[in-house]
Amino acid sequence: MKAVIFAALICVAAAAVLPLSESEYQFQFSSFMTEYNKKYESVAEMFSRYNTFKNMLDYVRNHNAGNFTWQAGINEFSDMPNEEFMKVMTGCVSVDVSNFVPEVTEPFGDPANDVDWRGKATTPVKNQGSCGSCWAFGATGTLEGKVATSGGGIKSLSEQQLVDCAGSQGNQGCNGGMPDRALKYFATAGACSTANYPYTGRGGSCKASSCTDKTKTGGPKNGRGEDVLVSAVNNYPVSVAIDASSAFQSYKSGTFSGPCSSSSINHAVLAAGYTSSYWIVKNSWGTSWGSSGYIYMARGKNICNINSYLAWAV
Repeated sequence: MKAVIFAALICVAAAAVLPLSESEYQFQFSSFMTEYNKKYESVAEMFSRYNTFKNMLDYVRNHNAGNFTWQAGINEFSDMPNEEFMKVMTGCVSVDVSNFVPEVTEPFGDPANDVDWRGKATTPVKNQGSCGSCWAFGATGTLEGKVATSGGGIKSLSEQQLVDCAGSQGNQGCNGGMPDRALKYFATAGACSTANYPYTGRGGSCKASSCTDKTKTGGPKNGRGEDVLVSAVNNYPVSVAIDASSAFQSYKSGTFSGPCSSSSINHAVLAAGYTSSYWIVKNSWGTSWGSSGYIYMARGKNICNINSYLAWAV
Protein backbone atom coordinates (compact mmCIF):
# COMPACT_ATOMS: atom_id res chain seq x y z
CA MET A 1 0.00 0.00 0.00
CA LYS A 2 2.84 2.42 0.90
CA ALA A 3 4.50 1.71 -2.45
CA VAL A 4 1.24 2.51 -4.28
CA ILE A 5 0.86 5.82 -2.39
CA PHE A 6 4.50 6.74 -3.07
CA ALA A 7 4.08 5.98 -6.78
CA ALA A 8 0.94 8.11 -6.87
CA LEU A 9 2.78 11.02 -5.27
CA ILE A 10 5.52 10.75 -7.86
CA CYS A 11 2.91 10.89 -10.63
CA VAL A 12 1.32 13.99 -9.10
CA ALA A 13 4.72 15.73 -8.81
CA ALA A 14 5.59 14.81 -12.39
CA ALA A 15 2.25 16.07 -13.65
CA ALA A 16 2.85 19.44 -11.97
CA VAL A 17 5.86 20.14 -14.19
CA LEU A 18 4.60 18.78 -17.50
CA PRO A 19 4.64 21.39 -20.28
CA LEU A 20 1.46 23.39 -20.75
CA SER A 21 -0.60 23.18 -23.89
CA GLU A 22 0.07 25.76 -26.59
CA SER A 23 -3.23 27.49 -25.85
CA GLU A 24 -2.31 27.70 -22.16
CA TYR A 25 1.09 29.22 -23.01
CA GLN A 26 -0.62 31.73 -25.30
CA PHE A 27 -3.11 32.67 -22.60
CA GLN A 28 -0.32 33.18 -20.07
CA PHE A 29 1.68 35.29 -22.54
CA SER A 30 -1.34 37.40 -23.41
CA SER A 31 -1.96 38.05 -19.70
CA PHE A 32 1.72 38.89 -19.26
CA MET A 33 1.63 41.41 -22.13
CA THR A 34 -1.45 43.07 -20.67
CA GLU A 35 -0.14 43.21 -17.11
CA TYR A 36 3.19 44.77 -18.09
CA ASN A 37 1.95 46.78 -21.08
CA LYS A 38 4.28 44.98 -23.47
CA LYS A 39 4.44 46.21 -27.06
CA TYR A 40 6.73 44.72 -29.69
CA GLU A 41 8.00 46.32 -32.86
CA SER A 42 7.26 43.40 -35.17
CA VAL A 43 5.54 40.03 -35.34
CA ALA A 44 8.97 38.40 -35.49
CA GLU A 45 9.98 40.05 -32.23
CA MET A 46 6.71 39.06 -30.59
CA PHE A 47 7.24 35.38 -31.48
CA SER A 48 10.83 35.54 -30.26
CA ARG A 49 9.70 37.05 -26.95
CA TYR A 50 6.91 34.49 -26.73
CA ASN A 51 9.37 31.60 -27.02
CA THR A 52 11.59 33.15 -24.35
CA PHE A 53 8.55 33.59 -22.11
CA LYS A 54 7.56 29.94 -22.58
CA ASN A 55 11.03 28.79 -21.51
CA MET A 56 10.92 31.09 -18.47
CA LEU A 57 7.47 29.86 -17.50
CA ASP A 58 8.69 26.27 -17.70
CA TYR A 59 11.69 27.16 -15.56
CA VAL A 60 9.50 28.86 -12.93
CA ARG A 61 7.10 25.91 -12.74
CA ASN A 62 9.89 23.34 -12.50
CA HIS A 63 11.81 25.33 -9.91
CA ASN A 64 8.76 25.85 -7.71
CA ALA A 65 7.99 22.13 -7.84
CA GLY A 66 11.41 21.40 -6.37
CA ASN A 67 12.73 21.54 -2.83
CA PHE A 68 14.29 25.01 -2.72
CA THR A 69 14.46 27.78 -0.12
CA TRP A 70 13.08 30.37 -2.55
CA GLN A 71 10.29 30.71 -5.08
CA ALA A 72 10.57 31.89 -8.69
CA GLY A 73 7.93 33.94 -10.49
CA ILE A 74 6.95 35.68 -13.70
CA ASN A 75 7.79 39.38 -13.78
CA GLU A 76 8.26 42.17 -16.33
CA PHE A 77 11.61 40.66 -17.41
CA SER A 78 10.29 37.20 -18.25
CA ASP A 79 10.41 37.82 -22.01
CA MET A 80 14.12 38.70 -21.95
CA PRO A 81 16.83 36.11 -22.71
CA ASN A 82 19.18 36.00 -19.74
CA GLU A 83 22.13 37.28 -21.75
CA GLU A 84 20.14 40.38 -22.72
CA PHE A 85 18.83 40.77 -19.18
CA MET A 86 22.32 40.67 -17.67
CA LYS A 87 23.63 43.18 -20.20
CA VAL A 88 20.79 45.65 -19.63
CA MET A 89 19.88 45.28 -15.96
CA THR A 90 23.23 44.99 -14.16
CA GLY A 91 26.10 47.48 -14.42
CA CYS A 92 29.13 47.00 -12.18
CA VAL A 93 32.34 47.47 -14.13
CA SER A 94 34.69 44.53 -14.20
CA VAL A 95 36.57 44.23 -10.91
CA ASP A 96 38.88 41.43 -9.81
CA VAL A 97 37.42 40.70 -6.38
CA SER A 98 40.39 38.53 -5.42
CA ASN A 99 42.75 41.50 -5.83
CA PHE A 100 40.49 44.05 -4.11
CA VAL A 101 42.26 45.53 -1.06
CA PRO A 102 39.56 46.82 1.33
CA GLU A 103 40.04 49.57 3.89
CA VAL A 104 37.99 47.81 6.57
CA THR A 105 38.46 44.10 7.30
CA GLU A 106 37.64 43.90 11.02
CA PRO A 107 34.17 44.22 12.59
CA PHE A 108 33.42 47.29 14.69
CA GLY A 109 30.80 48.46 17.17
CA ASP A 110 28.26 46.28 18.96
CA PRO A 111 25.66 45.31 16.33
CA ALA A 112 22.09 44.30 17.13
CA ASN A 113 20.83 40.79 16.39
CA ASP A 114 18.33 42.02 13.81
CA VAL A 115 18.24 45.25 11.79
CA ASP A 116 15.68 46.45 9.24
CA TRP A 117 16.08 49.93 7.73
CA ARG A 118 13.16 49.65 5.28
CA GLY A 119 11.01 52.77 5.52
CA LYS A 120 13.30 54.19 8.23
CA ALA A 121 16.44 54.90 6.21
CA THR A 122 15.51 53.84 2.69
CA THR A 123 13.59 55.53 -0.09
CA PRO A 124 10.92 53.54 -1.98
CA VAL A 125 12.27 50.96 -4.45
CA LYS A 126 13.52 52.62 -7.64
CA ASN A 127 13.93 51.31 -11.19
CA GLN A 128 17.12 51.77 -13.19
CA GLY A 129 15.35 50.82 -16.44
CA SER A 130 17.44 49.73 -19.41
CA CYS A 131 20.54 51.55 -18.16
CA GLY A 132 23.47 49.80 -16.47
CA SER A 133 23.40 52.25 -13.56
CA CYS A 134 22.98 49.91 -10.59
CA TRP A 135 26.23 51.33 -9.19
CA ALA A 136 24.59 54.77 -8.96
CA PHE A 137 21.58 53.36 -7.10
CA GLY A 138 23.87 51.54 -4.69
CA ALA A 139 25.71 54.78 -3.97
CA THR A 140 22.60 56.92 -3.46
CA GLY A 141 21.02 54.18 -1.34
CA THR A 142 23.78 54.12 1.24
CA LEU A 143 24.12 57.93 1.28
CA GLU A 144 20.32 58.29 1.67
CA GLY A 145 20.61 55.91 4.61
CA LYS A 146 23.41 57.93 6.16
CA VAL A 147 21.38 61.15 5.85
CA ALA A 148 18.29 59.53 7.39
CA THR A 149 20.11 57.94 10.34
CA SER A 150 21.89 61.27 10.98
CA GLY A 151 18.54 63.00 11.50
CA GLY A 152 18.12 64.47 8.01
CA GLY A 153 14.98 62.50 7.13
CA ILE A 154 14.43 60.30 4.10
CA LYS A 155 15.59 62.24 1.06
CA SER A 156 15.88 60.80 -2.45
CA LEU A 157 19.25 61.59 -4.05
CA SER A 158 20.03 61.76 -7.76
CA GLU A 159 21.30 58.72 -9.65
CA GLN A 160 21.11 60.71 -12.88
CA GLN A 161 23.71 63.13 -11.56
CA LEU A 162 26.10 60.20 -11.17
CA VAL A 163 25.29 58.80 -14.61
CA ASP A 164 25.95 62.20 -16.23
CA CYS A 165 28.75 63.60 -14.08
CA ALA A 166 30.80 60.92 -12.27
CA GLY A 167 32.95 59.75 -15.19
CA SER A 168 36.06 61.39 -13.76
CA GLN A 169 36.11 58.72 -11.06
CA GLY A 170 36.19 55.88 -13.58
CA ASN A 171 32.44 55.34 -13.91
CA GLN A 172 30.89 54.85 -17.34
CA GLY A 173 27.30 56.07 -17.09
CA CYS A 174 24.83 53.50 -18.37
CA ASN A 175 27.76 51.21 -19.21
CA GLY A 176 28.66 50.60 -15.58
CA GLY A 177 30.53 51.91 -12.57
CA MET A 178 31.19 51.19 -8.89
CA PRO A 179 29.42 52.61 -5.80
CA ASP A 180 32.60 53.61 -3.96
CA ARG A 181 33.76 55.58 -7.02
CA ALA A 182 30.36 57.28 -7.13
CA LEU A 183 30.66 58.23 -3.45
CA LYS A 184 34.08 59.76 -4.17
CA TYR A 185 32.40 62.00 -6.73
CA PHE A 186 29.67 62.99 -4.25
CA ALA A 187 32.37 63.85 -1.70
CA THR A 188 33.72 66.60 -3.96
CA ALA A 189 30.61 67.70 -5.87
CA GLY A 190 27.79 67.10 -3.39
CA ALA A 191 24.65 65.10 -4.14
CA CYS A 192 21.67 66.70 -5.87
CA SER A 193 18.17 65.62 -4.91
CA THR A 194 16.13 63.54 -7.32
CA ALA A 195 13.63 66.39 -7.48
CA ASN A 196 16.34 68.77 -8.71
CA TYR A 197 18.02 66.23 -11.01
CA PRO A 198 15.45 63.57 -12.03
CA TYR A 199 16.31 60.18 -13.47
CA THR A 200 16.02 59.68 -17.24
CA GLY A 201 17.70 56.29 -17.61
CA ARG A 202 20.14 57.46 -20.28
CA GLY A 203 23.37 59.41 -20.34
CA GLY A 204 23.40 63.16 -20.82
CA SER A 205 25.45 66.29 -20.17
CA CYS A 206 26.21 67.13 -16.55
CA LYS A 207 23.78 69.63 -14.99
CA ALA A 208 24.93 69.43 -11.37
CA SER A 209 25.87 73.10 -11.25
CA SER A 210 22.18 74.04 -11.40
CA CYS A 211 21.26 72.11 -8.23
CA THR A 212 20.36 74.27 -5.26
CA ASP A 213 19.94 71.60 -2.60
CA LYS A 214 23.13 69.52 -2.59
CA THR A 215 23.83 67.06 0.22
CA LYS A 216 27.42 67.18 1.42
CA THR A 217 29.26 64.02 2.43
CA GLY A 218 32.70 62.72 3.28
CA GLY A 219 34.43 60.14 1.16
CA PRO A 220 33.53 56.44 1.05
CA LYS A 221 34.72 53.55 3.12
CA ASN A 222 34.98 50.13 1.54
CA GLY A 223 35.29 46.80 3.25
CA ARG A 224 35.05 43.04 3.05
CA GLY A 225 33.67 40.26 5.21
CA GLU A 226 30.37 39.20 6.77
CA ASP A 227 31.20 40.60 10.21
CA VAL A 228 32.20 43.92 8.63
CA LEU A 229 28.93 44.05 6.70
CA VAL A 230 26.95 43.34 9.89
CA SER A 231 28.85 46.11 11.69
CA ALA A 232 28.21 48.61 8.90
CA VAL A 233 24.53 47.74 8.30
CA ASN A 234 23.93 48.10 12.02
CA ASN A 235 24.50 51.83 11.42
CA TYR A 236 22.73 52.35 8.06
CA PRO A 237 22.20 50.63 4.68
CA VAL A 238 25.35 49.60 2.82
CA SER A 239 26.02 49.17 -0.89
CA VAL A 240 27.15 45.65 -1.82
CA ALA A 241 28.41 44.29 -5.13
CA ILE A 242 27.14 40.82 -6.06
CA ASP A 243 26.87 38.34 -8.88
CA ALA A 244 23.27 38.65 -10.10
CA SER A 245 23.17 35.24 -11.72
CA SER A 246 20.56 33.92 -14.11
CA ALA A 247 18.44 32.80 -11.16
CA PHE A 248 18.09 36.42 -9.99
CA GLN A 249 15.98 37.25 -13.01
CA SER A 250 13.04 35.17 -11.78
CA TYR A 251 13.36 35.55 -7.99
CA LYS A 252 10.00 36.09 -6.29
CA SER A 253 10.16 35.26 -2.57
CA GLY A 254 11.90 33.20 0.10
CA THR A 255 15.56 33.03 1.11
CA PHE A 256 17.73 33.07 -2.00
CA SER A 257 20.50 30.47 -1.80
CA GLY A 258 21.72 30.42 -5.41
CA PRO A 259 22.81 29.30 -7.86
CA CYS A 260 25.19 32.18 -8.52
CA SER A 261 28.91 32.73 -8.91
CA SER A 262 31.22 33.02 -5.91
CA SER A 263 34.08 34.47 -7.95
CA SER A 264 32.63 37.45 -9.81
CA ILE A 265 30.49 40.56 -9.33
CA ASN A 266 28.31 42.38 -11.89
CA HIS A 267 25.56 44.18 -9.97
CA ALA A 268 25.27 46.66 -7.09
CA VAL A 269 22.42 46.46 -4.57
CA LEU A 270 21.74 47.76 -1.07
CA ALA A 271 21.98 45.70 2.13
CA ALA A 272 19.12 47.29 4.08
CA GLY A 273 19.08 44.96 7.08
CA TYR A 274 19.63 41.43 8.30
CA THR A 275 18.37 38.63 10.50
CA SER A 276 20.33 35.64 11.77
CA SER A 277 19.51 33.74 8.56
CA TYR A 278 19.33 36.27 5.71
CA TRP A 279 20.26 39.71 4.40
CA ILE A 280 17.45 42.15 3.49
CA VAL A 281 18.54 43.49 0.10
CA LYS A 282 17.00 46.36 -1.87
CA ASN A 283 17.32 46.12 -5.65
CA SER A 284 16.80 48.74 -8.39
CA TRP A 285 14.58 46.75 -10.77
CA GLY A 286 11.22 48.16 -9.69
CA THR A 287 8.58 46.63 -7.45
CA SER A 288 7.29 43.99 -9.88
CA TRP A 289 10.53 42.06 -9.36
CA GLY A 290 11.16 40.01 -6.25
CA SER A 291 9.39 40.69 -2.98
CA SER A 292 8.15 44.20 -3.87
CA GLY A 293 11.64 45.02 -5.14
CA TYR A 294 13.58 43.26 -2.35
CA ILE A 295 15.40 39.94 -2.12
CA TYR A 296 16.31 37.97 0.99
CA MET A 297 19.78 36.44 0.59
CA ALA A 298 21.12 33.64 2.77
CA ARG A 299 23.70 34.59 5.39
CA GLY A 300 26.83 32.69 6.34
CA LYS A 301 27.75 31.64 2.78
CA ASN A 302 29.01 34.82 1.11
CA ILE A 303 26.15 34.10 -1.28
CA CYS A 304 26.81 35.62 -4.72
CA ASN A 305 29.88 37.40 -3.23
CA ILE A 306 27.70 39.67 -1.09
CA ASN A 307 30.45 40.11 1.54
CA SER A 308 33.27 40.75 -0.90
CA TYR A 309 32.95 44.41 -1.99
CA LEU A 310 31.20 46.75 0.45
CA ALA A 311 30.86 50.53 0.27
CA TRP A 312 29.29 53.12 2.54
CA ALA A 313 29.42 56.87 3.12
CA VAL A 314 31.40 58.41 5.95
